[in-house]
Amino acid sequence: MRISSLEEYGLRCILQVALAQGKATGIHAIAKAEGLSAPYVGKMLFLLRRGGLVASIRGPRGGYRLNLPPEKISMSRVVAALVPV
Repeated sequence: MRISSLEEYGLRCILQVALAQGKATGIHAIAKAEGLSAPYVGKMLFLLRRGGLVASIRGPRGGYRLNLPPEKISMSRVVAALVPV
């Protein structure tokens, strides 16, 4: 199976969110951990949020957290959510 760079980086981003174990993780923290730009991470998290995989939390302690338990999120579901419309 071949995956695009967007899909690979999206999988890496959702892994960073999952590693936070329910705590909100900010775009800048994910970008720094993965060596990506914050706008690119924001684009991927927008697509993942639209796909129902992550939820955004507003405020000073805001960020993103998984919307489902990690064991319920499959790689194919993440890849499907990252396909831009």
